[in-house]
Amino acid sequence: MRIRKYFLIDGIIGSCIFYYFVRKIQIYYGVNIEIDGYGLAGAAWYGIGLGFVFGVKFIRVNEIISFFKKK
Repeated sequence: MRIRKYFLIDGIIGSCIFYYFVRKIQIYYGVNIEIDGYGLAGAAWYGIGLGFVFGVKFIRVNEIISFFKKK
């Protein structure tokens, strides 16, 4: 199996997107990560961990770059 060229960048973008939405949900429900360590752990696990998997699976940075290079 060959690893794609932008594997890490795809994962990092997905992590940022998911972490943003998890934190928005936590703020809406009043989770304070300074007091609640489980809130921070949840944001890290669901936001960063699952976001990385989502980014690797569905985000294709190389296709976006090639789209803009053609123009």
